[in-house]
Amino acid sequence: MDEISQRRKRIKERMYDKFHRGFVNTCMGITAIASLYLGYKVYQYFRYVRPLQEVQKKLAEDELLLEGRSLEDSSNIELST
Repeated sequence: MDEISQRRKRIKERMYDKFHRGFVNTCMGITAIASLYLGYKVYQYFRYVRPLQEVQKKLAEDELLLEGRSLEDSSNIELST
């Protein structure tokens, strides 16, 4: 009897070990894939998105400066007439 219960216990422990190993491997795989995806998104941000935002910001500033200049020019014209 004792030998049979020990075998069952070993079989149960092996099964739990296999499930645990599978779960850990799955978690490691998900972590690796998520890290690669996050790295790719960071690369995309610094390679494409951030420079585009800087260009758009520069264009908006230039547009505001041009509007300011045109307002100054129009006020000078009104004063001279």
